[in-house]
Formats: sequence, structure tokens, C-alpha cells
Amino acid sequence: MLLRNRPFNREEPERSATKIYIFCEGKDREFKYFQYFEGIDSRLNLIVHELNSSDNNSPKGLLLLAKNSLIKSSENLEPKYDYREGDKVWIVLDTDEDKTDSRKPQLIEVRDYCNNRVNWNVAQSNPCFEVWLYYHQENEKPNFERLEICNEWKPFVGQTIKGGFNPRKHPILIQNAITNSKPHFEIDEIGFPIIATTEVFKLANDILSIGRIRDKIEKELQDID
Repeated sequence: MLLRNRPFNREEPERSATKIYIFCEGKDREFKYFQYFEGIDSRLNLIVHELNSSDNNSPKGLLLLAKNSLIKSSENLEPKYDYREGDKVWIVLDTDEDKTDSRKPQLIEVRDYCNNRVNWNVAQSNPCFEVWLYYHQENEKPNFERLEICNEWKPFVGQTIKGGFNPRKHPILIQNAITNSKPHFEIDEIGFPIIATTEVFKLANDILSIGRIRDKIEKELQDID
């Protein structure tokens, strides 16, 4: 299959469009991936927050950034976005364990907060977002040395996907990634995805469930074939 850069005509969201806010830990690849789906259908208002160099993108820092950007309070009178109750919020995180195990309590805090707030969700990959990218073209769980190390995944995905993952064209295979990754998804005793699995398929399903996005993507793939 010879994929092309994004072919879709951009559509402005309707006033009644479903609004999804995405806050990604990664400042480049994750942002560009989800940005692919902005404006794909007028019934989806997808806002992918772009991190700047001064933002704290640790799990706890990302949660605080989301809260400050969305939730109005006496201490936060003018949040960045016009968030309404009922809008969906997704926080996209890596597991990426460190030597001091400092990420684990942060990840637990983020998950606990989202579990106790309506329409706030976590999409966690273990160890990193590249696990999700891998499943766009592969349906078997990989097995390579140092599978648990985030930095080992980046060259692995680059070798597995011819030419490396391209966020301007590969996201059209999002349904493949859902189909390929979901059967392998398992959680450990504290609710984290196990190694080489990801729950980003839940966010992907949320995106594809709106308007005619799924139909538009399927039609484009048929045209490419």
C-alpha cells in the first residue's frame, strides 16, 4: 500500500461538534500524530494542545497543565480553552520507568484523578508511544532485546515500518492499529499496560466514533488500494 500525505479537506467544526482535548507528553511525534485528525469532520472539534519549551511534561505536570488550561476557578479565571462539562479530555502518557521509580506515583495520581472525573481519560503506553505506532502495520506483539526501554523502541519502529513512521500519512491506518493492538492489551496489578501494549486504541475509538470519520478514512484507503 503506497500511502499519500493527508488528502482530506479541512472542515470547520460545527457549534454542536463533539469536543475532544488531547494533552500529549511528547512534544513532537504525538502532537503531529493527533493533529492529523484535526478538521477531518465538522462534527469533531479536536484540540491537540501544543507544548512549549517551558511546559512541564511529566505525568503530574501534564495533568496540572490540562487542569489549568481547561478548568475555571477563583484562582484560574481565564483558562486557555472554552471547556464545558461533557467535553472529553485525554492525557496521553508513557510508562517509561526510571531508576528512582519517580514516574509510577505520578502515573497513579493522574489515573486516579481521571477515574474520578467524568470524561477525563488516560491513554498510557508501555514503555512509550512508539508501541502504538508499531501496531499500525504489525499485528504480532514484538519481542526484542531491552523491550522495556523507551529508547530502544524508536529505532525498532523505524526499522519495522519502511522509511519510519510518518505522521503526515501513516495515521490513516488508525483502524489497523486499533485492530492489531487491542487483542494484546493487558494491565498489571496496579492498572498499567503491560510491556509492549498500549491503551491508545481507546482514544482512537473515540475519534473514529464521531461523525463520518471512519467512513472517510475507509473510503480513502479503498481509493489508495
